[in-house]
Amino acid sequence: MQVMAPPAMSGLDAVAIAIRKEFGWKRTQAAGIELWTKGYGRVADPKRLARDMSALGALSAGRRLSDFLLGLDGHFAFAARGAGWALAVVDRVRSIPVAFAESKDGAIIDDQAERLRSRLGLDDIDSDAALALAMAGYTIDIATLYKGIEQLGPGEFVLFRNGEVPRRERYYTYRPWRADKPTYNATKARKALAETTLSIIDEMMKGIGDRELVVPLSAGRDSRLIVSAAKQLGYENVRTFAYGRRGNHEAAASKAIAERLGYPWRFVATDTGFMRRHYASEDWRAYNAFADTLQSVPFVQDLPQVQVLKRDGYLPEDAVLCNGNSGDFISGNHVVPPMDEIPDGQTPQQRMDRITGTLYSKHFSLWSALRTGENERRVRDAIGASIIRASAELGDPQDDFGIYEYAEFQDRQCKFVITGQRIYEYLGHEWRLPLWDNAYLDFFEKVPLAGKRGQNIYAGMLEDENWGGVWQGLPVNRKTIQPAWVRPLRWLAKAVYAPLGRDAWHRFEKRYFQYWMELGSHSAIRPYREVVACRDGARHGISWLTRHYLESHSVGLHADLKSAA
Repeated sequence: MQVMAPPAMSGLDAVAIAIRKEFGWKRTQAAGIELWTKGYGRVADPKRLARDMSALGALSAGRRLSDFLLGLDGHFAFAARGAGWALAVVDRVRSIPVAFAESKDGAIIDDQAERLRSRLGLDDIDSDAALALAMAGYTIDIATLYKGIEQLGPGEFVLFRNGEVPRRERYYTYRPWRADKPTYNATKARKALAETTLSIIDEMMKGIGDRELVVPLSAGRDSRLIVSAAKQLGYENVRTFAYGRRGNHEAAASKAIAERLGYPWRFVATDTGFMRRHYASEDWRAYNAFADTLQSVPFVQDLPQVQVLKRDGYLPEDAVLCNGNSGDFISGNHVVPPMDEIPDGQTPQQRMDRITGTLYSKHFSLWSALRTGENERRVRDAIGASIIRASAELGDPQDDFGIYEYAEFQDRQCKFVITGQRIYEYLGHEWRLPLWDNAYLDFFEKVPLAGKRGQNIYAGMLEDENWGGVWQGLPVNRKTIQPAWVRPLRWLAKAVYAPLGRDAWHRFEKRYFQYWMELGSHSAIRPYREVVACRDGARHGISWLTRHYLESHSVGLHADLKSAA
């Protein structure tokens, strides 16, 4: 729990809700409460929500409010004001961000963090947050790029009451370190997961009604799960699409899956020129302004592709978008070595070092020039502090992987990956996140390492059930080199570099060929000549997107990231 310093509050008007009626936000006045809501589930009936909140009485910050929030389903955010109090809440995965800050006149709640920062004239950069952003694309724990701006984290609320210190608390924490090992049985777990999955997809499709569910369909498991489960349940109001370079493996597998299921499929060719034009567009700049949480680089996965499909009439105006976010993570595929093994004979400090070191190695590598000993210390100290704030204490060594998972969940997943839903909102569409449903969180929170290693339960369940007949005979993530013109040049260069060793070849390939081979072509935000000339060691296109984002906030990649200490 974090207790904030009290703002200068003199009454109800000392807390302002600056949210606007845009991008899905709705305002309701009921039961003596001003209520701003966004999302689906319980919040879709704001008058009922207002009545339920009114029944809580004075809105205690104790268990009564937390229990009420835990009982809410769907994905949502809301802000409310009543007699002498104000409240802001996000769901368990922070699918919809909410920011707040203090001013000389009191507190302000807004969904647009950058708009709030500009309103208050805050310009003091948090150098540790900027460093994490530069190295990973997101900040650590509650940090934002600017001091003075707060963002609610997954499963959090902030409560303002007259005459009291505002309280920011967690009503929910994802705790995969509390796995249910004694009762674990792989066969039973797979059956239980199949039932849970079908129930979630069925509930989602019923909620959508006659509207079309539109799924960006890849070669992986997650989006395939969504469409195959919908087919298994008999739903036909589904259509799919894929994108990338012509002839890419993702599109070929996607088309084969859609054809076998009998769902419509469309391909949007996405080459370097396509993305260059997108990054030069006003739409790109406007989307970035809207999606800027000050905690991560805006997620850009399929914005221009969905725009093309809308323009061509493939997406109905009331279509609901649903990507596979993020069965890949929650099912265990991100539990990488050495976290996929149980530590033996290590001290508690060695075990914690193993956790923070693995997180640092896997995620904080967008720019090799920033991977210094001092920067590693700063990042790992911040990760360790965030783990302590979550009360994630080391217990059974078999559960260490769960602490590692939690840290990625609260930062990379909930700040960066999940916020791709802003794309659909910006384009005027609703979205769904069935693989982040409360029931999925509850299920996978209890799965031990044996069930997550190699996605044992998840992958095994999908192959066993074979919904729609698309889990046997169709490849998962089989890759090919595209575009075709790169292949002979790449083979020739590889032959020349072979005597120099694998590492030398990979450095050369990344520097000179990756720009043209990236599936999403995100490096195209910068000219090829600049990418080739750069000596800072960009990992991939997200590195350049992150650099562009920081520069938009007048933060350089080196000098502005130095510790204030």
